[in-house]
Amino acid sequence: MPTNHPRAERLSFPIPIMYRRLGDEDWFPSRVLNLSDSGVLFGPTELPLGASLEIILTPPIQSSWLGQGKQVCTAEVVRATEGGAVAARFRGRKCFES
Repeated sequence: MPTNHPRAERLSFPIPIMYRRLGDEDWFPSRVLNLSDSGVLFGPTELPLGASLEIILTPPIQSSWLGQGKQVCTAEVVRATEGGAVAARFRGRKCFES
């Protein structure tokens, strides 16, 4: 059944991102394609749908949910594109003062 929830505003920020699957030790670099209060589209990566992640990113501006500066977020992969990018929905975050 479709819902009428408006999508969060997406902002195009070509900034670096680091990610790893929850419980893994190794971090992998990638690039943000767009960012919103609800999640991030980034790639390239080959993460499967449903993968639980930790993400490190540094948004250049503050939005209503994400602060400016270094953020560590937990997220879940909810969509993949044919071009090798994935959309990850944020679940939680920690801010680090620079």
